[in-house]
Amino acid sequence: MMHVPLGAIERPQPTLLLDLDMPNVALAARPRLRHCTLIEDPSETATTLVVGRDYFKIERTGDRSRFLHLKSLLDGRHDLDQLSSLTGLSLASVSEVVSAFAELGLLQDRQDAPTITAQAFIEQVEDSALMWRRQIELHPLLARLASGDVRREVFIGLLIETYHYVKLLPAVIADLVPTVEDEHTRQVLAHYAEEERLHYLDYEQALSSLDRIGKWISSSHPTVGTLSLVRNFEAVGRRSALSLVCCLQLIEARLFEAPAAEADLRTIAERYDAEALVEPFIQHMKADLDMGHSGILREALKYREAIDADLAHQAVNDMHDVKHCFDVFHDSVLQYYGDISNYIPRPKVDYFAL
Repeated sequence: MMHVPLGAIERPQPTLLLDLDMPNVALAARPRLRHCTLIEDPSETATTLVVGRDYFKIERTGDRSRFLHLKSLLDGRHDLDQLSSLTGLSLASVSEVVSAFAELGLLQDRQDAPTITAQAFIEQVEDSALMWRRQIELHPLLARLASGDVRREVFIGLLIETYHYVKLLPAVIADLVPTVEDEHTRQVLAHYAEEERLHYLDYEQALSSLDRIGKWISSSHPTVGTLSLVRNFEAVGRRSALSLVCCLQLIEARLFEAPAAEADLRTIAERYDAEALVEPFIQHMKADLDMGHSGILREALKYREAIDADLAHQAVNDMHDVKHCFDVFHDSVLQYYGDISNYIPRPKVDYFAL
């Protein structure tokens, strides 16, 4: 269950170089870009678009902000004339860029089919999960921990909040299991929740060794970022078991990610004199890999040939929301534990505190 963001995602070189001087192809009336991660370096003339497992390097000419503005409008709501008018780019320039995106398969191909094959869905969700895990990794908190420019309490806070998340989520999943209609999916989720149920005890034991604050870990209260993440999982699971499984597929570490994730986490722990604290986090990741948790979606759908398209769309949207919940989770860690005036670990605020 543990999401390991540090160094977790493979960084292949961009697979294609996009020259914006490509010939026009047939265009949708209102072009819509496929969901992507945009990796920008303002000092460079190149932008990298990550779409699933594919990396596209775009060499830009002219104003960088205009290119980014154009990208923000490729949402299926604007025709080419509107794109030109809103960005200040010539119609010819807009057509060239959109044609290039179409040529490379970067524009959405929307269809009205009532179902999606299970195999196609599994493959597309896995590709998108890898992309979104890469995007989670780009949060400033993780870069700042790696460079050592935040105080030690911020790293300790990340460990404490991960402990809360690991403690709370299995119970939420277990509570949702009886609501799942499909018997096989219900069994998969029940098995998953049981395997995750006691991992938090190892985290708790390690964190309890912290000077002064360790004895208060078990009675501490999560930040709102952590609570929001867990509660969103609960809301997702009440809507759709498929959505819940897809979100679990997102958070599980992959085998190829593990060596870099472990190395980066140990390096940061050494920087902050916290080597012993991260051992249960690393062992949890390895245990989940041994139990095959990163294959939960394939396991849940192994008896299904097709799934309802509306459920598929909902599941992808829920998965995307959970991805952004990790941004809030990391924001919360940085803001709360970076403030020297805050209590660590965070206590509950009861009536007598008023």
